Amino acid sequence: MISVVAPCLNEAKYLPTFLSSLTKQTLQPQEVIIVDGGSTDGSLQIIKNYKLQLNLNVVYCPHRNFGIIRNLGHWEARSHIVFQCNTDNYFPSDLLEKIAVSFLDDPELIALTGRVVPMGTSLTAKVAYPAFDLLRWFFSRWKFRPSGSFIVYRNWVWYAVNGFPEVTVNEDGRFGQRIDGLAYPKRFDLKLWVGHYVKKFESMGGPKALLFYLYVLSNHFPMLSQVLKPIENKAGRVFSGLQSF
Repeated sequence: MISVVAPCLNEAKYLPTFLSSLTKQTLQPQEVIIVDGGSTDGSLQIIKNYKLQLNLNVVYCPHRNFGIIRNLGHWEARSHIVFQCNTDNYFPSDLLEKIAVSFLDDPELIALTGRVVPMGTSLTAKVAYPAFDLLRWFFSRWKFRPSGSFIVYRNWVWYAVNGFPEVTVNEDGRFGQRIDGLAYPKRFDLKLWVGHYVKKFESMGGPKALLFYLYVLSNHFPMLSQVLKPIENKAGRVFSGLQSF
């Protein structure tokens, strides 16, 4: 019933946690689609080790563009419900079951998101992410504001909005803006959550990482979009691997 789609590039450190949490779901995913950008750290071998436990499909993509990557992963999805996430996520064991129930209980529901709980050692991330989730939840009462770690939608929705914007960064927020145009209910459920290793808070340091993610405020405050555009452009170059921040 649910296809899980996740990009991957050299995530050997986090893949065992991600894939193991999927094997322990009370409702197993129909398929797990991993879009790999050319990993060289043993990620593909780790994925191969889980092929007997999960219906895994590895798609290869040379682009460092999250919009392209997520769209390519969606093209392979066969389930009625698609869960876009990341390979440094952790799923509580009943997450997919609760998501399925949400869509079954409300046939009109077209998209769902929830909280992202930071994992790792960064104190800044542990404070900043709950604050950001509260902001997403507040605005999702009017506008759907998902996170790249937690975007769930009915398969047909992707076609209705022409997929994810093919941008290097903030494809999740912009996808939410596209879904806003559909006159069907969307939901931010505070009871649902995924874990996420917020690597940039540890590699860059808290204050620098906060500045790095400042561009997401334009998802909630469109009047700031032009002011924050230089930060978004620089963040896009970082995610493309073209420069260090």
